[in-house]
Amino acid sequence: MNTLPLHPAVVHVPLGLALVMPALFAGLLWAVYTNRLPRAAWLVGLVLQGFLLGAALVALRTGEQDEERAEARASEAQVDAHAQSARAFTWAAGATFAAAGLALALRARPRAFAGAGLASVLASLAMLALGVQAGHRGAALVHSAPGMDAPAAPGEADGEPRAATGSSVEHDEDDDD
Repeated sequence: MNTLPLHPAVVHVPLGLALVMPALFAGLLWAVYTNRLPRAAWLVGLVLQGFLLGAALVALRTGEQDEERAEARASEAQVDAHAQSARAFTWAAGATFAAAGLALALRARPRAFAGAGLASVLASLAMLALGVQAGHRGAALVHSAPGMDAPAAPGEADGEPRAATGSSVEHDEDDDD
């Protein structure tokens, strides 16, 4: 049974959140440290980072499931470079989650919270850089390999070109009315 790849649908969640997290952690750090928000507000960042980490793990798993399909259309070196970048991004997401968890645990001690909060911001910036790298390598797989930019239709064998459907849409270029 030929199924549509799940990885392209899943991977955008952690990458999108990775764009937001550095600003969110920096804003929360400032707001909590200056007493503009209660210390428990840091939990919002921790929960979102946990969701990002979970989504990154799912994206990693679905990418592993689609690896053979990708290797049929792109070089093994390209696929391996993307997978390695994705693993580094996932580890960075885990490190960011750990730093944010430590900050939450230290929220009653302002200086310790500030240090762990700053570590969360810096880790999220590293995570973002690794996410951009993984995303760029994934996009290169999709847009540089023939046939990778569109999923195979049900019933098509992987890697086989699509057959012409015979239908065409004609455009009337004489639309001056």
